[in-house]
Amino acid sequence: MPQKKLSEPTHQVSPMRSAGPMLLAGYVLVSGLRSTVLKGLQLYGAANSIGGENPISFCNVFFLSQSLVGIALVRAEPRVVWNEIRTLPPAAARAIAADSFLGCFLAPVAFYLSLDRLSVITQTLLFSLTLPASALLALVWLKEKLPHRFWLSLTLILGGLLAGKILGSPGGGMEMSDGEGVSWALVSVLATALRNCIRRRTASYGLSRGLTVGVTNLAGAIVFLLIALRLYGPQHFMFLEAWWVFWVIVVYGITLSLGTEVLRQICGRMFAVTPLALAGSASIIVSVVSAAAFLGEPFNAITALSLGLIMAGITQRFFRPRAQSS
Repeated sequence: MPQKKLSEPTHQVSPMRSAGPMLLAGYVLVSGLRSTVLKGLQLYGAANSIGGENPISFCNVFFLSQSLVGIALVRAEPRVVWNEIRTLPPAAARAIAADSFLGCFLAPVAFYLSLDRLSVITQTLLFSLTLPASALLALVWLKEKLPHRFWLSLTLILGGLLAGKILGSPGGGMEMSDGEGVSWALVSVLATALRNCIRRRTASYGLSRGLTVGVTNLAGAIVFLLIALRLYGPQHFMFLEAWWVFWVIVVYGITLSLGTEVLRQICGRMFAVTPLALAGSASIIVSVVSAAAFLGEPFNAITALSLGLIMAGITQRFFRPRAQSS
């Protein structure tokens, strides 16, 4: 009688898990394209006024994008958010209010104003200072230890910026002669670093992202709405030309802003901290390359040198030397 072959156990991989690399690549792409698309909107809006008014401002762009993010996250867990709001300790409430001001108002406004005066490449590379700034603030404020090989990282990042500043030609990819634009960029860096430290403190409360991200984005959106109504009037949100609806709402608001947040959450559940952090670093390359490709910003050997040094400074902490076997 013939013997039956024993079937070997099969390990099925869930469709979501198998799609992990594609989702991580999507996160890198949408987060890296945000600056390039916003800069393109600024340039196009300045050249194509509607009714004598520039249809692109930080008011309507951030009102729409933050409203979409906030509504999506709060609607995902409304009861949880409401219960957390009712039982929120005063210290946590103050921290979330500060988070909302820094991360959903001051940092975006400074980001927009700096991008209006600087190239995407210059602004993106300046924003690499967020990592060491966050670490230094955490050392002073939260009494945390500095990350592994912090001073090497800071030296490489500053070296990349100085190389672009000193060796770059006027009008090159790393043009930093606009003091106001650089100042706004540094304000955004500082605001983001402060927000990062605040989020480390609020993490101990175990609050939902519907509250810590959703509600803070909605609060910022309301502020932008009030500013726009005061400065421009309600017509500032009623530009119904096809290009405005597509690029501001569909591309920047839904695809890039909401898409970045959704993919960040999904990838955060699927990947460890290191690959997710490396993916976030790779978005710098996407920003620089897309700005050169789509906006025609200069990308030369000096820009490549600056980018290489900065990327080395950001990523070297993830690569430890192998222990030599005896």
